[in-house]
Amino acid sequence: MVLILLIIFGPLYVGFKNGKIYESDSLLIIIFIGVVAVMNIPAFILYLNYYFENKNTEFQIDTNNGIIKIVKNGIIKEYEINQIEKSTYNLGIYYKNAIDKGMRIPMTISNLGYWDLKFKNGDRYYLTNLLHDFLLENPIIKNTKYRFRFYQYIDKSDTYKTAELKRVREKSLIEKFVEQYDNKSEKQLKDILDNKKHYQIEAVKAAEIVLNKKTLGNTS
Repeated sequence: MVLILLIIFGPLYVGFKNGKIYESDSLLIIIFIGVVAVMNIPAFILYLNYYFENKNTEFQIDTNNGIIKIVKNGIIKEYEINQIEKSTYNLGIYYKNAIDKGMRIPMTISNLGYWDLKFKNGDRYYLTNLLHDFLLENPIIKNTKYRFRFYQYIDKSDTYKTAELKRVREKSLIEKFVEQYDNKSEKQLKDILDNKKHYQIEAVKAAEIVLNKKTLGNTS
């Protein structure tokens, strides 16, 4: 929005300051506004989708007493947390970076998401973060699954797959060298050990590990 204002009012300001009329490129302005609109339309659609789903919904969670209170269309229901059959956080694909160390770039729709909550009696709710911004924190319910999508429009089907949010442990430098040296011959590995000062400590340690493994393999 700031960029749009600069492009539209910048030329007008320059023209006024210089005492002459400065005609901006109207086509450029139209194209720029169109691009920004297209980029924000998906977020606008999600806002509407979430609003119509939750406009008459409220919920409260009492973790101390293990109670969830949901008000929908004026009807109040209370559930015990142990009555939950399925808990799924639906988030934008950007937040999958926490699992696979990806380099995805956040978008205008990234922070939008919803909680698919189903109870053992069959009651099901889709609680969006228009109600509470709880989705990007630690899950309220244990064993909550995650579903990452590029466009997190509310999906009421049960055909999709979910995943646990288990952060991938980054491999140590020694482990990376071990993978790299696994195809080297014993002679090449010995050359590394004989010239330790020319290699990183982790590389030397990896060469020892791989050489020992190959030596044991040859004697067995």
